[in-house]
Amino acid sequence: AMTDKRLYLKAGEGRIVRREEDGELWPAEGDFAERTQFVRRRLKDGDLVEAQPPKPAKPAADEKK
Repeated sequence: AMTDKRLYLKAGEGRIVRREEDGELWPAEGDFAERTQFVRRRLKDGDLVEAQPPKPAKPAADEKK
């Protein structure tokens, strides 16, 4: 599955990280990223850290389905 390759990452404390694709700043709330060589290197350096993806802000009505 594709999800095995995707990680939810945030910039490490006090780190400025730019996205590999477009050079934009990594979102403060974190973002999904492919496990590329770039991402693995950033993780190793502590520039990026694994984080919990935000839960979709839906009310508990979903449980009725």
